[in-house]
Amino acid sequence: MKTILWLFLLPGDLVRQKLGITVEQDGGLIRSFINMCVWGTIALLIALNYV
Repeated sequence: MKTILWLFLLPGDLVRQKLGITVEQDGGLIRSFINMCVWGTIALLIALNYV
């Protein structure tokens, strides 16, 4: 379960680290936004392939 959670949060964590923002400074906002964009795009592409 920890591996799945780590993989799900990975895109946002990578961006947060590249920007030099700590978890305390971020409050989850940047990580949540990036994860929503990445996983939303992937879900949309998968959905469009089956329409």
